[in-house]
Amino acid sequence: MDRLNINQIEKWADEYCSENGLYLVKVEQSANKITVFADSIDNITIEQCGKLSRFLQSKLEESTDVLNMFTLDVSSPGMSNPLILPIQYKKRIGKKLDIILEDNHTIEGTVLEANENEIKLEVIIPKNKKTKEEEKIIQTTYKYNQIKKATIPLPTNFKKK
Repeated sequence: MDRLNINQIEKWADEYCSENGLYLVKVEQSANKITVFADSIDNITIEQCGKLSRFLQSKLEESTDVLNMFTLDVSSPGMSNPLILPIQYKKRIGKKLDIILEDNHTIEGTVLEANENEIKLEVIIPKNKKTKEEEKIIQTTYKYNQIKKATIPLPTNFKKK
């Protein structure tokens, strides 16, 4: 391989992840940087990211002479990246998500269930003083194709020292 093939890197990363209890979220290339996002159900460790990085670097060294032209970065997706895969939603069961639907409606809810096709959320609709409606808790199911973007809400309960 005389030039960088992002699909090949994706294939190597996916194979490595499958064999090592991880899952590949995505591979991105921008200018001279390749970023590989991987995770696991129990949260990926720095050591696991390092092993994946060394594996990919060795594969690249074997098959291309352009490695020195690129920076390779392996990390977890982090809170700022939207959820992409059903397994990421499964990992969030019992935890909150901020969701923007395809119709631009926004929802904050707790993930109750997640499978390969959809998630079930528990949403709290606050008490409305104007209409005197009491607080409601509803459960709603959304197919992944109804979700434009799902992110982990930033924590708001920072403890003061």
